[in-house]
Amino acid sequence: MSNIDKQRVAAVWKLEALGYSYQGGEWVLASSPAAAGPRSLMTADAAAMHGVLVQRADALEGCTEGSAEEAEFKAVVDVIEAYEAFRWPEGRSREAKVSRP
Repeated sequence: MSNIDKQRVAAVWKLEALGYSYQGGEWVLASSPAAAGPRSLMTADAAAMHGVLVQRADALEGCTEGSAEEAEFKAVVDVIEAYEAFRWPEGRSREAKVSRP
C-alpha cells in the first residue's frame, strides 16, 4: 500500500469517527461527533499517529549506525511494533490492512 493510500485510509477513519458518512458522492454529517463515542475517536487518532510514525521510520531507515537518528529509528520502530501487536494480536492479514479499526 502506498503512502498516499495509507493517508486516504486514515482520513476516512477520522471522518467516520467524527460522525460523517459517504453518501451520494459526498461526505455528510450522519450524526453528532459525540454519537461516535470517545473510543471511536481514540481509535482514529491512534491510526493517524501510527501512520505518522511509519512515515518517520521510513524517513530514518538507512541512517548511520551509532547516530542519534539510529536511536530515534529504534525507538519509533519499538512504538510501531507495540501498537501493531496490541491492535492486531492475531497478526495483520491482507484484509486487515484495508479494513476499519
